[in-house]
Amino acid sequence: MLVGLSLMAAAFCSVFLLGVNSKLLRDDKIMAAAIVSWLITIANYATMWVIVHTDLPTIQYILWAGTGGSTGITLSQYFYKWFEKLGDKNVCEDNHGLSGA
Repeated sequence: MLVGLSLMAAAFCSVFLLGVNSKLLRDDKIMAAAIVSWLITIANYATMWVIVHTDLPTIQYILWAGTGGSTGITLSQYFYKWFEKLGDKNVCEDNHGLSGA
């Protein structure tokens, strides 16, 4: 059970970060995307570490990783919407905020 939860958490982080990075790149937030890319590397390493150090049957791997990944991509969409709203609140009236305008 602990191995499955570890795999689910690692898959969640990996796919969550991939979703966030996609949005960052779409919005030309290149430096933030570069930082998130490092976090994706770490999350992918964690996923591989769990796989290598356990003997989960294939079906359990698919169920745990699939649950983590599908939850991660869904929550990344909501997170980014929240992130955008947070950025909109921090934009100064003299256009020196996150919008680049």
